[in-house]
Amino acid sequence: MKRLIIAGTAAATLLAAASCASSRSSGGAGGSGKPGDPASYLAASDSKVTFIQWRATSRGRMHGTITEGNVGASAPAETLSVSSVPFIGTRSGSAVTLTFSGLYFLQTQAQGRLSGSTLSVQVPQSDGTIKQATFTQSDQASYNRAIAKLRGRIRDANELAAQQQPASGQAAQGAQSALAALYKDSSLAAGGRLADGLARFADHIQTAQSHLAAEKQAASGSDGYCVAAYRATGDAETVDGSLLAVQGDAVAMMADIAIIRADIAAAEAHLRRLSKAGTAAPSSAYGMVAEAKVSLTQAIARANAYIDQINAIDVQAHSVADGMATKRCSGARSGAVARPIPRIK
Repeated sequence: MKRLIIAGTAAATLLAAASCASSRSSGGAGGSGKPGDPASYLAASDSKVTFIQWRATSRGRMHGTITEGNVGASAPAETLSVSSVPFIGTRSGSAVTLTFSGLYFLQTQAQGRLSGSTLSVQVPQSDGTIKQATFTQSDQASYNRAIAKLRGRIRDANELAAQQQPASGQAAQGAQSALAALYKDSSLAAGGRLADGLARFADHIQTAQSHLAAEKQAASGSDGYCVAAYRATGDAETVDGSLLAVQGDAVAMMADIAIIRADIAAAEAHLRRLSKAGTAAPSSAYGMVAEAKVSLTQAIARANAYIDQINAIDVQAHSVADGMATKRCSGARSGAVARPIPRIK
């Protein structure tokens, strides 16, 4: 799965999604900007779902991710792709600045403003003008519902288009399309949804391990002027950022898992229709479905191992930092440990 990159007409598409955003506020969503407080905002339309979430660290800084589900291709072969990009940012009062790890909104940085339950982000257009995208305070459950609704719209559109085809070709074409989607999505080789999702987990874990090692090195040095203690705290906060990035990976992975489970159900349904139509299925079709189920089980196990690992790294990072923040260096305390990421089911 490729990283989320929005440019030109794609940025305009995001604006269309944001302008007709449909989400509900939920208790616990949003944040006051205090260290440890979570915040999340959603924009949804018939073709796109965008979810922004962050966690404040200290001194107005924050770490987060932006996750997007986007409809691609056309019926009867519409698909849903989900990708996530981490960011760091700052907040001063109602003003926020988001700095992305790659090109997004036609640039690596975007300015936004909070007003009640609304986040407004200034989006540069390809013609040089600036337009405003609006997100509504929400939570992950609302994001999951929006993705499920988008997936249902795709399924309905694909089924309607298939029904409009000549009856003689419906069963064969439907089975072929379903198996092709299943093969691509469930592959653990590079380029598959599962493979790319696991690669992002591995990248963010490696980054967290690197910062934890730097923190331990700082802790082993002299803290005569509390310099080492503050350096360790900075590393712990950076590990918090990696935790948020892995949380974004988990959100994207759960969406991918749901897509693959739907692919499996669709492939099995099309194979049944093919049998009823008296047409023999390809000899490898049933083996492909079985292999996809095995790949899904393996990917979930690996993702959960990464989740357990980042949770442990974050706890250790805060423990090291807070162990140094004593007596005259007590101002270097790293703050509350982030809530552990739940395992994927």
